[in-house]
Amino acid sequence: MPGIAYLAVMLGVIALIAILVVPSLFLKKCSKCGIRNSLDARICSGCGERFPEDA
Repeated sequence: MPGIAYLAVMLGVIALIAILVVPSLFLKKCSKCGIRNSLDARICSGCGERFPEDA
């Protein structure tokens, strides 16, 4: 039974890490205010700062 509890805790930790990391793959963070915006955004929805153009 302790093995099952350990497995449940580890799966919870992995799920938490995934929840924290995955949004950064689909959103870009404003360097001025920290708000996450869609990858195609040109202007931050939080503060209006322009994102640099991708080269």
